[in-house]
Amino acid sequence: MSSLTSTSLALLTGACLMAGTSLQAGPIFAGGELTFQGTAQVTDTSRVSPNAESPSDIFYTFTPAVTYERETAAMNLRANLALPFRRYDENTQYDSDDIEFLINGEVPFGAGGPRLSGDWSVAYIDGMRASYLTNQVLNTESLNANAYVDYVLRNKLSLRTRFGYNDRSSSGVEEAYQNANTSTLFAAGIHARELIRGRIGLYAEYLIRSRKTDRGATAQAVDNTDDGINFGITGQILPENLFPKLEADLAFGLTSTDVGNYSNTTSSQRNNRLTLDGRLAYPANTKTNVALTYRRNLAVTDDDRTVEQSDLSLMIDYTPNQKLTFVTEFGVQSNDFIFDQEPRNDDVFIASVSANYTIRLNWFATIGYNYRDSSSTVEISDYNSSTFNLSTTLAF
Repeated sequence: MSSLTSTSLALLTGACLMAGTSLQAGPIFAGGELTFQGTAQVTDTSRVSPNAESPSDIFYTFTPAVTYERETAAMNLRANLALPFRRYDENTQYDSDDIEFLINGEVPFGAGGPRLSGDWSVAYIDGMRASYLTNQVLNTESLNANAYVDYVLRNKLSLRTRFGYNDRSSSGVEEAYQNANTSTLFAAGIHARELIRGRIGLYAEYLIRSRKTDRGATAQAVDNTDDGINFGITGQILPENLFPKLEADLAFGLTSTDVGNYSNTTSSQRNNRLTLDGRLAYPANTKTNVALTYRRNLAVTDDDRTVEQSDLSLMIDYTPNQKLTFVTEFGVQSNDFIFDQEPRNDDVFIASVSANYTIRLNWFATIGYNYRDSSSTVEISDYNSSTFNLSTTLAF
């Protein structure tokens, strides 16, 4: 285990001392509330990069952030700006000064509400991140925008549309690597709420997704287009007398993908793939919430490879009292690189546990542990890793 540097110790000590001072509630600005916060975190990880050859290290993160929230009858608005500063004891090539900005708004849908409703979000990120599908740490700049609109046609029948845009560029830290890609998504369909027994809804939508990738390392461009149709079911799908508060959203579809693979950019092939997306959320009691999620879809790696992903996760949120919260999650994942010339499949097991304690009204402490075991047909992706972190947050 690496020793703590004097600079990092000073950073953490200063943050903890500052957290001992009681501060007033956030100020009001433009009809909304501003909240300022600072988080100091120390992390001990067995692998600084997601691959079998990566060393261990300790790193320290200080994140000042500001949040703005405004709620009105017409819209809920939230914006957050965070500036994480990350420093490593030994692997200083991963040091980073990041920027994270998110703004989103929504108009809640409900009985007697507006005919037109929906939500939107815009996110900008510039900083380091772990890319598990390329097995390296990337310096990434990305802009992501999403919107969802629901228009009531009559009674409980509505027209739903979705739009997504992502512009991302990445460069490798461990090796010479460059990538830039842009993707867009549009979907439209019909949603019938409370269609069956007054508690089960159904929807169907057609979607089309396109992406253009320009990899600077090879000066080649790859254009891909996916389209398909999705069907979904929402609401109380299990017996209400046994699961009175169950929330469900289940969807399945068929996606046709037109792929020009990075390993053979002169040819393309079209394949039909089954996609699944489901989530069950159940409040077992006043202190415990349980959520089960399953997804099977097509993903695109940073180097423009198509991966068929299957994810199953179980999350348990337990709050024994107002000051203490425990969150536990277990998951399994399968990544099948379906168009690679050399077959690759990753089977991954993930487990995490964390506890959050409210020391004062505006002072929090969190301790967490994460474990990842990746079994792969490719040597560099065959590894396990563990991460332990401790953080304190002061808000005012």
